[in-house]
Amino acid sequence: MKTRNLLFASLIAGTGLLAGCVEGEGYREATVNVCNADTIVRLLGDDPSSPSCHIKLSFAYLNPYSEKDSISEAVNYTLKQTFFGDLYAKLAPRTFVDTIASSLIGDYRRDVLESYRTDVENGVIPENMPKWYNYDFRITSTLEKGRDSIWNYQVTTFQYTGGAHPNTWSKWVNIDALTGRPLEKDETFATADKAEIRRLILEKIIEATNERLETDTVTSLEGLHANGVLLDEDVFIPENFLLKDYEVTFLYNPYEIAPYYMGQFELHIPNDEILPYLNAKQ
Repeated sequence: MKTRNLLFASLIAGTGLLAGCVEGEGYREATVNVCNADTIVRLLGDDPSSPSCHIKLSFAYLNPYSEKDSISEAVNYTLKQTFFGDLYAKLAPRTFVDTIASSLIGDYRRDVLESYRTDVENGVIPENMPKWYNYDFRITSTLEKGRDSIWNYQVTTFQYTGGAHPNTWSKWVNIDALTGRPLEKDETFATADKAEIRRLILEKIIEATNERLETDTVTSLEGLHANGVLLDEDVFIPENFLLKDYEVTFLYNPYEIAPYYMGQFELHIPNDEILPYLNAKQ
């Protein structure tokens, strides 16, 4: 079994794409579009007995309102970097999705074809083939208005390549709608107040842990440690956060602070609690 982190570098795709662009709500003059791809590709082409890979893409991006709308183009470049990394970030959205799909058909087949053919030569019948030959990858994204002139972008990747369970993780980014530039953590949260922000986050982690364990006995960092949460480090501000109109949302992916079975931690801190600790421009 071959497992990779696919958010930025590797995704399995196929031919026969069911593609479309769906127009959505806009921010000022620019509108939000979504390019989709949904396909199942067989390892041995049209052989229905061979393993398959399901790939589903949903890439949200801005449709510039005119040829002079360079800001939307800058935003889209950041969106493509977040969705799949730098490799194809300069391509137009439809071409971007199609190129990912076409190139990664080869990745899937290079990963498993040799092993599969060896099993066939050794007489393994289709019913007894290892299940990990069947891959499933889905990347979805949303683009929504955030606080003031900020775009909130969320990309979620689901991956199953065999093993005990599938993996799901997300990447969030805030983009300045006036410049197209992503907002970094250190420029968003006031340095002098990061201890207060960590205090607020700790309270929310404790609350979420109690909910997952169906208890109310966890009340401190030591209590979290006793239940397998934040074992390797103290409370930290995650890279994934969204600046929304009414709150700041923080995200810890599975394994980031807790065992897999606890899932991701999505923490919501309302503005009346956290606004004093944001930099003034946010």
